[in-house]
Amino acid sequence: MVVELFLRGDQIATYSNLTSGGNGDDMAVTLTGVQPLGLPSQIFRIVVRQENPNDPFFNNGQFVDIYAWPAADPPAGAIFTNLNPQHDQFQGRASSGTHEIFTNPANVVFQTDPIVPGTLQYGPGANPPRVERLPFKAFPSEPPVVPCFVAGTMISTPDGPRPVESLAAGDRVITYDHGTQILRWVGQRSVPGKGMFAPIRIAPFALGRNDEVWLSPQHRILLRDEMAEILFGTREVLATAHHLINDRSIRQIERDRVTYVHLLFDAHQIVYAGGLLAESLIPSAVTTGAFGPEARAEVLALFPELGRAGGPLNPRHKRPRRRRMPVLPGQTRSTRPSVRPSA
Repeated sequence: MVVELFLRGDQIATYSNLTSGGNGDDMAVTLTGVQPLGLPSQIFRIVVRQENPNDPFFNNGQFVDIYAWPAADPPAGAIFTNLNPQHDQFQGRASSGTHEIFTNPANVVFQTDPIVPGTLQYGPGANPPRVERLPFKAFPSEPPVVPCFVAGTMISTPDGPRPVESLAAGDRVITYDHGTQILRWVGQRSVPGKGMFAPIRIAPFALGRNDEVWLSPQHRILLRDEMAEILFGTREVLATAHHLINDRSIRQIERDRVTYVHLLFDAHQIVYAGGLLAESLIPSAVTTGAFGPEARAEVLALFPELGRAGGPLNPRHKRPRRRRMPVLPGQTRSTRPSVRPSA
């Protein structure tokens, strides 16, 4: 069984030396020369290969690999591989509900709280109990939400549908909530379309009167009315594409290469994409580590407030307040887009 987790750069650190002393609850473990693996804005993918598929904790007998996320192009190897969590080392002080120390084959520590350079000490004391282990659920099991359109997706504009890859900053796009909006930034990236980067194919009429649409797995689609009620028990929901997979009309399909395109406005928007209502990039998502330094620098130049402490957070489950429903060419208010169940 393989478990995937996604940790911030300040939740992983290397250390140069480890000392321990004491017995029972008086045991203390001190790490010196601690250095976080990355910044809080960087994300790393953790792969846990374990023998016991029913164990939801870091435990003896597992092998842990650390990769940069997203993968480089071409993909690079693991930063660390075959780390072995010995949770019962140092009379159980090697782990708790908030940390895990690795001593073999490299000096690495995971911690739920941010790690700062210098020294870390665990114990002495009865809390946390030395029998505690670090649970997988302490970290996200999915990468940050980064919506991407696959090149070829048709986006509705005042001049008619246009392939998403043909759009540029300054172009006008029709949005669901706020009429015509100006694009502030468009980014593209080609990656191997394998594994977590394999795109999702939504077949024609799978979610209503849509064309064939390809999206990244984390891209969210606005579902309304009957479809939202059937799938999620609510009248309106933003659902990620991979949560809609049914192995029939909505499937994840690997390909050798895929070009993903990001659309950024002044604020989070819902746009018309091949007959679907799909989200734009959330500005603050650029600071989550899903983008390279050049893309982050470009977006932060446009939105400097994102780089400041206390900047806007990523509204993962919210969408813009609806202002009005634009009518596309050839439509009337009575023929606005809707969704119907489809196999």
